[in-house]
Amino acid sequence: MSFDAKEIAKKNGIVGAGGAAFPAHIKLSSRADILIVNAAECEPLLYKDETILSHFFDEFLNGALLAKECVSAKKCIIGIKRKHEKLIEDLKSKIPKDFSIFQLEDTYPSGDEFLLVYDVTQKLIPKGGIPLDVGVIVHNVETLYNIGINKPVIEKFITVSGDVKEAVSLKVPIGMKWCDILSELNIKTDHKSFIIGGPMMGSVSNDLSIPVTKGDSGIVILPEDHPLIRKKSRTKQNIEKIAYTCDQCFRCSDLCPRDLLGHGVKPHRAMISVSMNLKQKTSYQASSLYCCECSLCTLYSCPEDLDPANVMILSKRALYKEGVRPEKKFCEINPMYHYRRTPTKLLINRLGLSEFVKPHKFLEKEFTPKEVILKLNQHRGEPAKPLVKKEQFVQKGEVVAETEEGKMGSRIFSSISGIVRAIDKQKIVVETK
Repeated sequence: MSFDAKEIAKKNGIVGAGGAAFPAHIKLSSRADILIVNAAECEPLLYKDETILSHFFDEFLNGALLAKECVSAKKCIIGIKRKHEKLIEDLKSKIPKDFSIFQLEDTYPSGDEFLLVYDVTQKLIPKGGIPLDVGVIVHNVETLYNIGINKPVIEKFITVSGDVKEAVSLKVPIGMKWCDILSELNIKTDHKSFIIGGPMMGSVSNDLSIPVTKGDSGIVILPEDHPLIRKKSRTKQNIEKIAYTCDQCFRCSDLCPRDLLGHGVKPHRAMISVSMNLKQKTSYQASSLYCCECSLCTLYSCPEDLDPANVMILSKRALYKEGVRPEKKFCEINPMYHYRRTPTKLLINRLGLSEFVKPHKFLEKEFTPKEVILKLNQHRGEPAKPLVKKEQFVQKGEVVAETEEGKMGSRIFSSISGIVRAIDKQKIVVETK
């Protein structure tokens, strides 16, 4: 290969495009036996990865080959759901001999890399560990696409779905406001609410002036009175108040994906910690350090409409504030692992989203926003620092911010040509002339 994937990723500001937004060049600095492509796309109503594999396979494959060579992997395995029969057959005819396809069951959250690595390789990542602990590196489909095209990351694949006439996946400029995207697609927003990301791990936002970032995967539009919107809009006070009624049925822990891996994640224990003092609650909250925040316990498992997922998230934050950190420990798979996985179809029914599952397509559309808002912290690690000044003209694809050398972070590029109208600690605003 004539290009090094690590240098491509660093130069172009490439981060994990599946949602984690971890700087890709750091992952590519290691060596691994196996490169796994995460094409599970386990969140309901999102289709961007499927779109890339269907319409931009050559670019994806180029990136996968570069990444495989960079980490010295002996093989590359594409993890994709069995239900995509037509796409899988098409991929089989195109992939090289040292690539293979692993067909995943349609369960949630099959895209969690701990589950993905076990399903694909039967290797169990230790709790508190990373895939590299078992000789594996995982990259999302879009991350590899970005490596393959070897250009500054100024566009993002997203899906627009839910209460719309037609679900679409498309490329949009990073920093473009969600309201401008929906306006250009002629989607009405009256009496609607919005989840940025997927229905499970995304967050409700009725402020559509926020911009698209490198880690975004889409927007799900729902009626404003939809039960899922209510559940995902609870305040911290509401979350803790209803936790007092938990009757310790254990269902949240029984179906927890990370607990099924043997990681000992017990949401039911965190639920009873809300009534304890700081010293007492620590041991009851401890397993939250290993929670993947998939929200299955809240949005599917709990029969009482409580919110163990957010109790776990609040517990994790509290422990981190006290200086408590995860410990790496090897574990054994739960013997119920294959029997308690959650089928996506049942999850969709439980979420009340069945009517919004509909055919989707890739929409080729050129967007020309008048303004983009480039967030400086749209990646894991330290926020990028501006390299430009107010009223300076910048070209499309020009570096406008960069993380200091030696610190974890990623470059930010302008996605349009225009004038820098505002700069602060959170963002750079660029406006067309």
